[in-house]
Amino acid sequence: MLNNDIQEMYSIMADHNIIVSYVGPFDNNILTVLAENIEGSLWEDPNMGRKFFKIFIELAQNISFYSKEVSLVGTDNETGEGTLIINEYNDHFVFSAGNLVDRTDITKLMDKCEQINTADREGLRKMKRELRNREHETIKGGGNIGLVHVALVSGYPLNYKLIDLKDNNEGFYIISVRIDK
Repeated sequence: MLNNDIQEMYSIMADHNIIVSYVGPFDNNILTVLAENIEGSLWEDPNMGRKFFKIFIELAQNISFYSKEVSLVGTDNETGEGTLIINEYNDHFVFSAGNLVDRTDITKLMDKCEQINTADREGLRKMKRELRNREHETIKGGGNIGLVHVALVSGYPLNYKLIDLKDNNEGFYIISVRIDK
């Protein structure tokens, strides 16, 4: 039975061009291992590795800091849980990250992504500078610069989607970005 399950999972991943898939806690140890693989061994082009590394760090930190679903890692370290998937196509990659969010945060997240998507490159740079100057105002640090940085590094708008979980007060929020080869 297990071999059939693995074979089916492999087939699904191959059909969807998935080259990296991770579900679980986004703590520092796991982030380090994933980041090293993304930066150094998935692509021979060092520039592509750095670009992926930057995007990975921003999206992973988003999950680590803001996911509604958390795990206790070690004895006292809480970290967010989520999903990371990288798809490869002929001329580009799609980097996706998702996590549970509280329904009260959904509108704010969607508005932020829309604001980022309507800005041009110079507008994104200005937004990043303004957010950096307001870093001290945020509870967890970082000034919410991460998604702006992802859009700048990738050169593409953020694709975002909410999967409504009707049974509770949560949704599963997915952010994807295209990265050209």
